[in-house]
Amino acid sequence: MANKNIIAIDGPAGAGKGTLTKRLCDYYGFAGLDTGSLYRAITLCMIEKKHDMDNINLEFAINLTRELSDTHKILDYARNPQIRSQLTNKYVASVAKIPEIRAIMREYQISFGENPPALEDGRPAKGAIIEGRDIGTVICPNAPIKFFITASPETRASRRLKQYLDQGESASYQEVLASIIARDEADRTRATSPMKQADDAILIDTSLNNKEETFQFAKRIIDEKLKITLV
Repeated sequence: MANKNIIAIDGPAGAGKGTLTKRLCDYYGFAGLDTGSLYRAITLCMIEKKHDMDNINLEFAINLTRELSDTHKILDYARNPQIRSQLTNKYVASVAKIPEIRAIMREYQISFGENPPALEDGRPAKGAIIEGRDIGTVICPNAPIKFFITASPETRASRRLKQYLDQGESASYQEVLASIIARDEADRTRATSPMKQADDAILIDTSLNNKEETFQFAKRIIDEKLKITLV
C-alpha cells in the first residue's frame, strides 16, 4: 500500500526548510528528502567532471542525471557539503530549470513519497517529508499536510553568509543577498514547475519565529491531521 503520511514543505533557499524537515523526521520517524539537494548534487557532479557550466550540454546533463538517479549515487552526492558551496550555488538554478532533468527528478521524488526508504537504523519509515519548491503543487499535490516556509531575503542572506564563513569560504553580505534575490527570481519565473505556495499550504515565516517555535507550530498541525504512534 502506498504511503499516505506525506508532508510537503516548500519555500525559497535559506528559509529553514531543511532544519524543520530534519527535526520533524527525527521526531515522527519519517524519511526526509531535500529535493533541492538533488539538483545541487547533479550540479556538483557536473562541476567535478569539468563540464562547462556556462554552456551546459543538454544531452550530457540528461544522461548524467539518469545515471545518478538509476544508481542512487545522487544521494551520495547530496550528502557532500560542497553542494552548498558558492560555486554550486552559482549554477544550480541553471540546472534545476532544465525540463528534462526536472522530469527525471519528478519521478524520483514521487517514488520516494509513495514508498519511503527505511530509516538509517533499519526501522521502516512511518511516512515521508519532502522539501523543495514545487512539492505541494507538482510532486505531491494530494499531500494531507503542506507547509510553505519563507523568510525575508535579508534574513536568509545573513544565515547563508554565516554558513559560508563557518565553512571557511570568503563572502560578502551584499554578494550573498544578490545571489539569493536572483535565485528567488529564477525559481519563481522558470517555465517548468515554478516555486509557488499551494493554495492549501500553511505559511510559516521564520523571520518571525525561531527554530523551536517553528517546530512546535508545525507539530501542532501534524498532530491534528495525522495520527502517528511514537514508538
